[in-house]
Order: sequence, then structure tokens, then C-alpha cells
Amino acid sequence: MKQKLKFFGSVLLGNLLLAFSICAFVVPCGFMLGGTTGICLALQAFLPGLPLSVLSAFVVVVLFILGWACLGKQFAATSVMSTVIYPICMALFEHLPLGDLFKADLLTCAIFASVIAGFGIGLVIRVGGSTGGMDIPPCILQKYKGVPVGTSMIFFDGAIVLVQVLLGGTEGLLHSLLIVFLIGVVVNKTVVSGENAVQIIIISPEHDKIRTQLLSAMDTGATMLNIETGYTGQAQKAVFCVTYAKHYPRVRDAVLKVDPKAFIVTTDVKNVNGRGYTIARHTENP
Repeated sequence: MKQKLKFFGSVLLGNLLLAFSICAFVVPCGFMLGGTTGICLALQAFLPGLPLSVLSAFVVVVLFILGWACLGKQFAATSVMSTVIYPICMALFEHLPLGDLFKADLLTCAIFASVIAGFGIGLVIRVGGSTGGMDIPPCILQKYKGVPVGTSMIFFDGAIVLVQVLLGGTEGLLHSLLIVFLIGVVVNKTVVSGENAVQIIIISPEHDKIRTQLLSAMDTGATMLNIETGYTGQAQKAVFCVTYAKHYPRVRDAVLKVDPKAFIVTTDVKNVNGRGYTIARHTENP
């Protein structure tokens, strides 16, 4: 139940943020944009009487069918919410005077639009969903070619912006390209973000005492690695553990208390899944 609530909450919030960024910054400032919104802005050159929300509904349905065909029923099921929610959010926000609320220079508006939209898209992708739009082709590339979603999104969005340039001229082009690039960066950062964690490798003759200290006093998981020292060729064990960055000083001090000469290597990690992080540490195995 908790996972379902997290999924629905993330998809709803992500679509709200995406629709808000477009109606509050992109449309009022006349920016060109990638994604389904960019396609709809280009289509409005030929269908000026149709609202953006109606065009969005049509485009997301087409992309939904594409996602169903290439990514399977499970992925399509996760896109249903966005396929319905996004046009509704767009229709809601486009009738509010949001453009008058955020009067700032174009660069500031471009940055805010990028961060809000990228964070919204990233939230949805992070929980395995889809915004029901142009993140579907990048997800297809990630599945079959291993290309990161944010990277291919920059390519697709750039192509869509180019079409808008051909139709409407180069006014606002630089700001629009900045938005395309920043959205891709923010999406990648959001998808792998989480509370900062570090992985620690500890090499010491007192590895058993250090392991006991980590497991008991620090409540930190530990894995023993078989290693061989380079200078003497002696077989030994190293302690490997992952902990939140804020706990690192306590772990380091606990290790050095056992062995002041312990060799400690620490590196940042982007995302951690498993017991103690995404699963409660002390749950029983099924």
C-alpha cells in the first residue's frame, strides 16, 4: 500500500509541476519547448483554434499507444494516470493568470521552467511511471539501447525545438535550447537522487572486531571481502559497508577506535536499494 501511495503521489505531483511550469513560464514567455508541449505548440501553427490542453490530450494518447506496443502492458499501465492527469492539469492551469504572477527576466523564467519541469518529469520516471509524453521514446531507447533517459530526451527535445524554429523563427531560441538542456540534466539528477550515501572499504587486521562494531554499535550492514595484500601477498579480509553520508564520521571514528592504523577508502554513491535503505533492515526474509 505504501508503494502504491508513493507511486500515485509522485505521478500526480510530477504532472502538476510539469503543467505548472509550462503554463506559468513557457507559454507566457513564448519559449519553444520539446516534449509533447513542443509538438502541440508546433501543431498550433496549423490548428490555431484548438487549446493546448486538447492538442496535448491527442498527442499523449498516440504516445501511450506507442509505449504499450514497445514497452509492454505494465509500462502502459503506469502511463494511464499521466495520460489522463496531464491534460487535465494543463486545462486547469491555462485558465489561470499565471503569466502575470511571475514577471521576471527571460533568463530567470527559463531556469525556473527547466528546474520545475525537469523535477516533475524525474519524479514520475523515478517511480517507474511515465508522463505519458515524449519521455516514452527515451524510455524505449533506454530499454533496447541502454541510452540514459535524460540524454536522449535532450536529443528529441532539440529536434522538436528545431521544427518550431523552422515554423516560427529564431526569437527566444537560445533560452529555449537552455531549457531543453537543463530539463535533461535535472531529469537525470532526479531519477538517481536520494539521501546522499557513501560506500566504505576498510582494510585492517582487526576486521572481525570492526565488523562486530559496525553491526552492533553502529547498526550498519557489513560485507566481508576476500583480498590479498599487494606488498606481502598475505590473504586477508576487508570490510565493505554502505551508510548515509551524515553517518560517515561516526563510522570512521568507530573504526579508528578499534584500529587507529586502519586503511579506509570512501566514495560517494548515487543510489542505494536493498535492506536498510529501501527495505527495513530487520525484516524477516520471505
